Amino acid sequence: MIRKHKFAFGLVAVLTLALAVMPLFINSLYILSILTLANLYAVFVISWDIVSGYSGKLNLGQALFIGLGAYSVGILHGSLGIIPALLIGMLAAAAAAIVIGVPSLKLNGPFFSLTTMVLPLILHQLAYTYRGVSGGEFGLNVSVPLSRMELYYVTLGFMLVSVLVILYISRSRTGKILLAIKEDEMACSAIGNDVERYKLFAFVLSGIISGFGGGLLALYLRHVSPNVFDIWQSATILIMGIVGGMGTILGPLLAAYGLTFLSEWLRGAQEYQDLIYAGLLVIFVLVMPKGVAGLGAVLKRKKGRKEDKANELLSSAEVDENIRQSQSG
Repeated sequence: MIRKHKFAFGLVAVLTLALAVMPLFINSLYILSILTLANLYAVFVISWDIVSGYSGKLNLGQALFIGLGAYSVGILHGSLGIIPALLIGMLAAAAAAIVIGVPSLKLNGPFFSLTTMVLPLILHQLAYTYRGVSGGEFGLNVSVPLSRMELYYVTLGFMLVSVLVILYISRSRTGKILLAIKEDEMACSAIGNDVERYKLFAFVLSGIISGFGGGLLALYLRHVSPNVFDIWQSATILIMGIVGGMGTILGPLLAAYGLTFLSEWLRGAQEYQDLIYAGLLVIFVLVMPKGVAGLGAVLKRKKGRKEDKANELLSSAEVDENIRQSQSG
């Protein structure tokens, strides 16, 4: 277990170091922009994974928290400043997680997922309705006092802090209880665990991290529109989580970078992009349900089967040789 922990934190350290030095060797604002977006999607998907992958409550509305953080920055950054607006967006997302989580986390089956899916769509329509505040379909412009390079390192630092916090929690007693809730909620409650409190903690943590990340997304885009609440935003995070491997943190983290670059690569075939993503999701659900993170276990099992088969053949050959020697003797 200790070795697994060292591997996880070591991998995060190596990834962060590689991303930190990459701008020194790649003189391209385009690549830097994609990496900045990937940093943010990494934050969104790991905060989604601590709820959906660990507690088993599939959240289909992560865009709710992202949008609240983004609009908080879009509305307040001019009057209060960037940092207060980011913090208010984070608090707004946390408050929404509490208000929504207290009643909805008690729902079983698909009802929690349906509830979380509908809420961003409601705010999407409200953003069109209250034009005086949200800017309607034109949205709000965001003036950013940071250069693209500075914003990249801000998002990278936030990604590192978020991953370390979630990794620590996922490997603590809280993470083990969340996994127990996922396996058997009634049994976990029967041995004295307050399952509602643990589920709400994970949901609020997800809201806090995604809310702050949504504010940074507004700085990255330099604009906020109702599209930030779009269902495709939540679907993208869902696909990243499943492809990476739900309940692993590291898998979705790596998938966020891979799929962000894949999305940019497919930009020329935008009419087929949704189809490709949907096909990718179906393939991983059917063929690799544990995602990229489970690929190592699959290869290890195949290697073990080959070794067992080789040992059986070797044993059979030794038996045949012994029989021949006994007959010749």
